[in-house]
Amino acid sequence: MKNKAQIFNKLLKLTLDYKFAMLTATLMAFLAVGSGIGLMMTSSFIIASAALQTPIFKLQVAIVGVRFFGIARGIFRYLERYFSHNITFKLLAKFRIWFFQSLEPLIPSKKFDLTSGDLLSRATEDVESLEHFYVRVISPPLVFLGISLLMFILLGIFDIRYSFIFSILFVGSGIGIPILTLILSRKIGIELVNLKAIIEETTVDYFQGIKELLVYDLYENWKKEILSLQNQILALESKMNKIQSLNEILAGLFMNLTVAVLLFVAIPDVNTGKLNGIYLSVITIGIMASFEIISQMPLAFQYLSKSFESAKRLYDILELPYAEPKKAVSPNIINNNFYNLKVHNLNFSYDGIRNTLSNINFELKEREKLAIVGTSGAGKSTLANILAGLLPPDSGEILIGNTSYYDLAPEQIRQIISLVPQKVHLFAGTIRENLLFAKPDATEGEILEALQMSQLQSFIERLPKKLDTYIAELGNNLSGGEIKRIGIARALLRNTPIIIFDEVTSHLDPFTESAILDSILKISKEKSIIYITHRLTRMDIFNHIIVIQNGQIVEQGKHSELIKHGFYYSKLFYSFAKRLE
Repeated sequence: MKNKAQIFNKLLKLTLDYKFAMLTATLMAFLAVGSGIGLMMTSSFIIASAALQTPIFKLQVAIVGVRFFGIARGIFRYLERYFSHNITFKLLAKFRIWFFQSLEPLIPSKKFDLTSGDLLSRATEDVESLEHFYVRVISPPLVFLGISLLMFILLGIFDIRYSFIFSILFVGSGIGIPILTLILSRKIGIELVNLKAIIEETTVDYFQGIKELLVYDLYENWKKEILSLQNQILALESKMNKIQSLNEILAGLFMNLTVAVLLFVAIPDVNTGKLNGIYLSVITIGIMASFEIISQMPLAFQYLSKSFESAKRLYDILELPYAEPKKAVSPNIINNNFYNLKVHNLNFSYDGIRNTLSNINFELKEREKLAIVGTSGAGKSTLANILAGLLPPDSGEILIGNTSYYDLAPEQIRQIISLVPQKVHLFAGTIRENLLFAKPDATEGEILEALQMSQLQSFIERLPKKLDTYIAELGNNLSGGEIKRIGIARALLRNTPIIIFDEVTSHLDPFTESAILDSILKISKEKSIIYITHRLTRMDIFNHIIVIQNGQIVEQGKHSELIKHGFYYSKLFYSFAKRLE
């Protein structure tokens, strides 16, 4: 876990690409506040002078000053808003990209076990909290320092005592009020960030399981839980608003105190003729105008606390241990005509205690069909994820041709091996868009061929909008079999030399299952196939069968040989056949 100084430095480093734009926006903010001070001081000079019936020609410079500062204040405020909002949006995009780039190596991690709701909360709520890091956290203190220096110089023109008195009270309020704010709001800010994360996680989790909530009549329980969390958030936000109101009261109090102290010191100077009485109002109004920036300082500390907590939650994920991503090697290392796959003494464990896979050895030659069978929980899908480069093995060797997996970047592995996972994910969008994820530049002919091979063509033809039919989130408007076949079509469109099918027929009817197996038989003339299943249908079409039990290979060979041996595979096969009767 990083401490606050490290987190702050990391966030600052992420903003360095926009340092010149940030300095420009800060300068515009300073000039806007400075123009406001200039406008108020010149206006008060004119009013005070007019009260003494000063000739108009003596006020020409001040009148020009009022016009200048009035126009300048509007222009600089617009430019400040323009630059600061532009930077904010760019920083928000940068923070999102940074988070997802940092997250990508963790996806295959054995220790990545966050719920989808928690991950969504961190990817949205926490990342978006950082968008205030520049506008609310970095910029106000810089502008505050600039205004402090400006007022020190302006008041020093009249008397250096005024400068020091103002600086003590101004800087004291600019630091004291925010520190008080930080003390009062630190725990509230942390609780608020965590509660918002919990309510988002709970909402996503319950929406995904809404059918179960309705079936088991738990809707009211969910409603009470959400309302309770929401009420807690509202209570904390109410406390935050009260703290903000206190800040405004204290800022006004310090402003009036500063004015009162300076008047106490300056009035005798007016009586002695050391200070022109007209300038008394100029000093007073200038001080009041300068306190505009003070109201932003407590907010900077409030948002700093929230930014730290949000960044901490992000680092909790990003600091999980994972295997360093490998850099891509030259394509020439892999002989493009040689894609034999060899696995030697492969071992893998999720918890570092109990092996999920132990001493796995096999070879898949080019254009061969390999079936990996076993009961649920045997380790078949884990092996598929390792072969697809989604999980790093603990030990052992995997070779493609004569090239080790350890010498290949994950993206190179996935250019050679496609995986149709046990649980196919479909994105909200059209069928065409979901297919083109595999190959964005695919032609209509290639798409049509993939649909034919996956037994999807007749289904697509029946749809009113064909390939442009919209798929709901997670494919909720499709059957399990249709989702699987779209996953198969996507892998076929990818057109890699090796394809892994992980339980692709588990939700299909016997007719479609047989058709898919026919397709696998057909495509194996050009590609190598790894077919993972617990359904022992038409096993005679495979060149080799591996039987896994409790993470170990207990048998391997051809279907006829394994049946003849009468061991574990034979029992699985006849048990499956009996269930089909």
